Amino acid sequence: MYKFEKLTTGEYGNFLLNEPMKNHTTFKVGGPADLLIMPKTENDLISIVKYCNSEQIPYMVIGNGSNLLITDKGIRGVVIKLGDNFAQISIEGDRIKAQAGALLRTVALESFEVSLTGMEEISGIPGSIGGAMVMNAGAYGGEISFVVDKVRCLTREGEIQEFEKDEMEFGYRQSVVSKRNLIVIDVELQLKKGNYEEIIEKFNDFDNRRTTKQ
Repeated sequence: MYKFEKLTTGEYGNFLLNEPMKNHTTFKVGGPADLLIMPKTENDLISIVKYCNSEQIPYMVIGNGSNLLITDKGIRGVVIKLGDNFAQISIEGDRIKAQAGALLRTVALESFEVSLTGMEEISGIPGSIGGAMVMNAGAYGGEISFVVDKVRCLTREGEIQEFEKDEMEFGYRQSVVSKRNLIVIDVELQLKKGNYEEIIEKFNDFDNRRTTKQ
């Protein structure tokens, strides 16, 4: 049995023991995780990862659980969920900074509200911005890699690393995040100023296409 004591004090965020993963996946399937914990801060996340390493506890990180299939047997060890506590979005000029748990669609919609263009094609992709970094989310000829400027990640050893766009090794449904099994903390996007009406028209077109097909 794994030693969860330090993680179940509430010091590092809310936690749930033997939590059914069906409550945390968009497919609504999945057996129980031994422990699901939702860190409150970046330091909490680092502490959890380092503790799991020191106690040899296996762990996995999820965002909003989109396209995630979990068996009825569940998950042994720890599931770290970067949800509402890691969903802050800030906009300054034509730049957006978003934490890993922010939904990709939410980030896109907020960019449209201030007439920023660049995310129309990918705005309908389900999942978090962190998940988008893992797989270089793309649709209708657009990719998240087109607008990424910097990505801050946590290594499996609990060390912070920052990657510039040209260091992200983006490819078809892959990136340095997936290749090195990194944990995305936050992302900086570089967009462009555009015409609000044209942006919304383009967004509605792609949204209608996706809805019609899926």
